[in-house]
Amino acid sequence: MAIGAIVSLCLTVGLFILSFVFKVAGKLRLTIPVICFLLFSTVLNEWTEQHETLASIILISLFGLTVLSWVISLIKVIRRKRDEKYLEDDVAWQIRRAREIGIPLNSIRFNEHGDLLDPRTGKPVVYGEGAPFKDI
Repeated sequence: MAIGAIVSLCLTVGLFILSFVFKVAGKLRLTIPVICFLLFSTVLNEWTEQHETLASIILISLFGLTVLSWVISLIKVIRRKRDEKYLEDDVAWQIRRAREIGIPLNSIRFNEHGDLLDPRTGKPVVYGEGAPFKDI
């Protein structure tokens, strides 16, 4: 009975640790490299010993692809933040310009190009009097 409890406890703890490893690996996009590593160290142990260089190249390549995906994601986040900042600055500039030329701001609308429309004329404010281009 005591051996059964110990085996059950060890199995439970082992599965908990494995579950945690896969959860962290999933968040870091390392699931495939972790599965490959586990296969190489358990089921494919003899093959790994015979083809050690190839196994290392496979693992390093998988990790390299993961790092590449991290870099691409980081670049996308930086671009998205920069675009959002640009849009916020552009909207603030257009509202400031509208105030300067005396346009009422109680019914502000923007067209599909992101230009502030004059509620009286329906034309973009930025191309109004004395402002032929947006200067950011």
